[in-house]
Amino acid sequence: MRSGKSILKMNKSSLYAFYESLRKGMSNYDRYKEAMMYLYSIRLNGFKLYLMGEYLCITKSDTENSVVVGVFKIIHLSWKEIHDMEIEEGYFYDEVTIQNERIGIYLYAAIENFIEVKEGDWVSFFREKK
Repeated sequence: MRSGKSILKMNKSSLYAFYESLRKGMSNYDRYKEAMMYLYSIRLNGFKLYLMGEYLCITKSDTENSVVVGVFKIIHLSWKEIHDMEIEEGYFYDEVTIQNERIGIYLYAAIENFIEVKEGDWVSFFREKK
């Protein structure tokens, strides 16, 4: 685990875009599903998805790449636990505009020798690898 200084930020509308284990049907979704309300899935343009060991990360991209995200409304105080989990692993909080709403998202700054998941969809990639 990486240690990072956790500066608590929260999306004003409690809306978050998740692209990995917090997506519907994945491992951390089951852990937090009572605290989150699934709204919809969408392809987010201008981002690249990378595999970094057992985790994924996304970075902003000036290319036409895109990443599939699930958009959720956090309905319980677990957002702090989710935030701390993401920051501890080296991600940073940012916001993107999706369907005219500001939505929180966790990005990764340093892409080392990570493998790009070209289709941009972790759920499909994960199921194919099983």
